[in-house]
Amino acid sequence: MVKATLPGVALALATLTGAALATAPYDFAGHWTGNAQETGKSAVMLTADFTMAGARTFSGTLAVADGDQPMQCTVNAKVRRRVNVALRGACADGGTLRLRGRANPDKQTIAGTFVEKRERRRHRGRFVLGKPAGAAHARILHGPSRSASSAVLSALGVPADGHWGLSPDQGRVTLTSLTFQAADGPRQVDLVGCTPTYTRDAAALAPLLDCPFDLLPGTYVGLTVGVSTRFEVLIDDSLNGFYTDPASPTGLSTTPPAGGAQFVSFVVPGPGGAGAVLSLQTFFTSPLVVDAGTDVSLDIVDDMIHTVFANVAGGTASFDTRLPLPAVQLVPSVSGAGKVEFYSPTGTALDALMPGPTDDESGSVRVFYASPGQPSYVFSPVPGPSQAWNVSPASSPANGGFRAGGYLGLDASGTLCWALPTDYTYAQYSELCEMPVVATVGSTTTLSCQHLSSVPPPVSGDTYASGCPPITPDEQRSLTLVAN
Repeated sequence: MVKATLPGVALALATLTGAALATAPYDFAGHWTGNAQETGKSAVMLTADFTMAGARTFSGTLAVADGDQPMQCTVNAKVRRRVNVALRGACADGGTLRLRGRANPDKQTIAGTFVEKRERRRHRGRFVLGKPAGAAHARILHGPSRSASSAVLSALGVPADGHWGLSPDQGRVTLTSLTFQAADGPRQVDLVGCTPTYTRDAAALAPLLDCPFDLLPGTYVGLTVGVSTRFEVLIDDSLNGFYTDPASPTGLSTTPPAGGAQFVSFVVPGPGGAGAVLSLQTFFTSPLVVDAGTDVSLDIVDDMIHTVFANVAGGTASFDTRLPLPAVQLVPSVSGAGKVEFYSPTGTALDALMPGPTDDESGSVRVFYASPGQPSYVFSPVPGPSQAWNVSPASSPANGGFRAGGYLGLDASGTLCWALPTDYTYAQYSELCEMPVVATVGSTTTLSCQHLSSVPPPVSGDTYASGCPPITPDEQRSLTLVAN
């Protein structure tokens, strides 16, 4: 993409009330947000502020998201036949742009096409603009918390050589954007200053930070959270011998630093080894309908237990940054947050030696409950899709052919069960799993799974809350509830 081209020059223009379109002169005055997307490129966010210049003309500024320095354009617009909008802009870097759109009074949006000209090249695509819905904010919440009764490893003078899963005492992760998926394309909103500080032993679901954003009215079926590839952590582990030390070439020391452990940062690769943002995608179990004036509340659980990995060789510790994996588990929910649980085969929520050089806590199970009664999401890492939701794939909305599913449910006997697919079309399955839940940190349970290409639907409803199907397990392992 050419620097600050309109590939994502998504104009944030006004959405109009039905009454304004039907009667009075157009009043585009105010603050607007939106997205635009050049064919074959990623969408970009833009914001605009307009004032009326006449009954059917307005002018103002348009800012196109371009990293930390948005491109600024001065714009003038005319409105014809009540619903047709033509806008021309001159940008600070010498480029020009034209947008032509049509207002939809019912949806309170303007959608159309754009042409951007820069250095004798033209870039074309589509845009959507609108007045933001009501107040929208993302509440960042603390993930599951361990207790003093958690099982721990024996004290070590120096950590043993091998691959370790670390649980930072504190951590910072930067959420860069939220992309809501609508039927007619993505709506990306940038987050500013959304860097919560995580403290491992804080209470579960304690609020960490509130991040406001603007969202256009629409019907959304999925969400992608953008996360910076740079992570900051503080580790002060005298039990196992891990300390973050800015003076260490690797950022980690196996002996206490003279000034005590301090925050250090490390960077994991971006997608395909490039870029500075990782994308974490989730699907909605039912459409999220946002009308004009509707307040939007999004909860995002921030979990950093066994999400940072390190290698120890010859007594030297270093962060494992080989893979484009975020050093955090993020669970977004538009249905609130009721309870969180983390089951681990290591028996501890503290730093733990993994069973193999590439094992990133593959035997674990993380459970999220939108309300305390029934689970709504589970993450149990396997090769391939590792998520299940409390919905039938036949009932959830499609998102580019993919959707939520898995029949996740907690039955009357207290057994949690779910199905994992080979891909998120749910044309074929890989395994069916069940696990009795326990309530006390330190208690153990058994995860049992059977590999199947097809799984039975629920006895009734969309989930296995109506009864877990019988299985003949070909894989079992003992898990400990280490945090909740």
